[in-house]
Amino acid sequence: MKKLLVAGCALMLACAAFTAVRAGAQPAIIVASPQFMTFGMVGLNTGQTARLNAFALPLGGPLISGASCQVTFDFYDATGKIVKTGTATVAQGAAVHFDMLRTEVDSLAGRSEIRGAVRAAFVTPSPMLTPGTPVSAYCSILPTMEIFDTLSGQTTVVLQQTTPLPLVTPLSLSPTS
Repeated sequence: MKKLLVAGCALMLACAAFTAVRAGAQPAIIVASPQFMTFGMVGLNTGQTARLNAFALPLGGPLISGASCQVTFDFYDATGKIVKTGTATVAQGAAVHFDMLRTEVDSLAGRSEIRGAVRAAFVTPSPMLTPGTPVSAYCSILPTMEIFDTLSGQTTVVLQQTTPLPLVTPLSLSPTS
């Protein structure tokens, strides 16, 4: 049964890829596994800031001019409600971050439990490439989360993923006629 399911998924993916290329459609994104990473719960106390970082790994080969990785950052409270969210773009070899102050979690003083999550997506350039242009386009994000003292900047906790989020690669980057 499991082999049949895997074969069916592979066949559906191949058909979708063929249809998109034949129709001259916009690039489709193939993702081997979800581009989402969530960190465990951590305590955030008065006078502290939580920071989510995303480093776009340099994977060799240039990223297409105008293309980038889009990173979405989310902070959740102990009930699972999104407290703060933001989006940034990052080029290979560069990093971006997103901060949340303790006062943004709730109005009470003291410790609050939070968790952070990072999502990544490949962003294609606005004007599509001319057919036949050689490309090397993908993005892979290595996320970390840290808690630091807001006034001194001294880091208290660093949580990190030991492996990057799986590659996001476009199916096709040049329209066909």
